[in-house]
Amino acid sequence: MGRGRALAGCLVAAVVLAGGCATKKFVQSEVGQSQQKLAQDLARVEADLGQEKARTERLGQELDAARATAAAADRTASEAAGAAQQAGTRAEAAATTAGAATARAEAAEATAREALAKAGDTDQRLTKLWTSRNKRMLADTHLVHFAFDKWVLDDRAQTTLRALVKQLQERPEMTVELEGYTDNVGASAYNIQLSQRRADAVRRFLVEQGIELPRIHWIGLGDIRPVADNKTRQGRDQNRRVSIRVFAPEE
Repeated sequence: MGRGRALAGCLVAAVVLAGGCATKKFVQSEVGQSQQKLAQDLARVEADLGQEKARTERLGQELDAARATAAAADRTASEAAGAAQQAGTRAEAAATTAGAATARAEAAEATAREALAKAGDTDQRLTKLWTSRNKRMLADTHLVHFAFDKWVLDDRAQTTLRALVKQLQERPEMTVELEGYTDNVGASAYNIQLSQRRADAVRRFLVEQGIELPRIHWIGLGDIRPVADNKTRQGRDQNRRVSIRVFAPEE
């Protein structure tokens, strides 16, 4: 009876042990299959992740390229706007220059017309003077004096000549004769040159004040025709002169 129970116990233990071994192998098999599937799934996920990463990088590169293109387009647009602004500025400057050139041309044309009118008026007056050149009457006389060995016009001489200029401007038909003289100090040839310089100084002053050159006749005569005694200082002062005679046509 006791041995039977012991044998039965051994049989049960053997069955349990055999069942336990089978269960362990089954579990190991299931775990191995699960791990293999998990590894496969993980490999697919990693592959998908790699593809997604590559796609993301490609999209990033495309985005960078698109941004670069947009930036280049923006720069081009800015440069085009700047060029357009510069072109507009140049166009405005050109228009201003053209306007100024037109104004200058119009002013030049007006000046030319005015000069032509003055030339015509001068020509008429000179023609009249030339026609009546042999029919003249003495209208006025003036004297301009000079320092020793000088031909520069002093203030007193210029005052006299300004009055003469006013007279000639008011009477454009008048003509002038200038005769330069010296005292008797020095060589005769030198005195002639000096008297010419004095007459020329008066002539230049009149021309600079607007008197037409054909209305002026001048000559230097040296120390001839003294108006005072050259033996005295006062006399020599009076002889260093330019005699001015103003003629008007006979009525």
